[in-house]
Amino acid sequence: MQNKLFKWIVLALTILFWGLAFTAIKYSVIYLNPIELAAMRFVVADIFFALNILLSSLKINKKDLPLLFVLGLFGVTIYHVCLNTGEIYISSGVASLIISTAPIFVLLFSWMFLNETITKGKVLGILIAFLGVAMLSEPKTGNIVGILLVFVSAIAAAVYTVLGKKLMDKYDSVTLTNYAMVLGSTPLFFVIDFTAFTALVLNLNLMLAVFFLGLFSTYLGYQGWYYFLEMEEASKASVFLLTIPFVSLIAGAILLNEAITLNTVIGGLAVVLGIVLTLKG
Repeated sequence: MQNKLFKWIVLALTILFWGLAFTAIKYSVIYLNPIELAAMRFVVADIFFALNILLSSLKINKKDLPLLFVLGLFGVTIYHVCLNTGEIYISSGVASLIISTAPIFVLLFSWMFLNETITKGKVLGILIAFLGVAMLSEPKTGNIVGILLVFVSAIAAAVYTVLGKKLMDKYDSVTLTNYAMVLGSTPLFFVIDFTAFTALVLNLNLMLAVFFLGLFSTYLGYQGWYYFLEMEEASKASVFLLTIPFVSLIAGAILLNEAITLNTVIGGLAVVLGIVLTLKG
């Protein structure tokens, strides 16, 4: 009974951490450019991922390191830089809704490259989800440049997932994540101007936002998610992730005074409905 209760507490915290991440990003890009924010986030997160690697008994075959680097490049550098840039132009809630379409791209890429089947129900779900995104693209709800950039992030997340399937026979998800996060964030540290760290010292709220993104949204978020997956089937567990955009929308409205328009509500519901149909179709 205690284990069952604990897993739901872990899931609730994971959804909260991931939902609030979009709000923290929106606040942080006021003071930091997208690359600086991504790099600072992973300065924090990589400390813990690296400790996991050092303490783990399972080691990676050196031949798999290039694929792990590519995996991390999509899952870290491309994903986070595009998301951070996109949130300069659109609200945190809309960004979260667009990112939630990543499972659709996973399905499409798996169909195209891994010969996985796609049903009429899934196709219907995809069409409804993209119709919802089209509603979010209306001038009143967001900037098309920001929406396209966040779409690139969703696609990058899907590529990360599909590429990761090639290594799932050899390694568990936690091990793959540890290495992919550390390797994938490496390019960020070669292009960042480290004098930007002075901005953290001068702004306590910014420091807390970056620390939250690195420790809670990135490291603890992944740890919590994989713990929950040990208790539930992935197909069932993924449905709960659809609550993340609603956390982001509410947090954005409360903490950043972001408007929740009728188009955002209707478009967001269409996106969620489309994803549910895609996952269940």
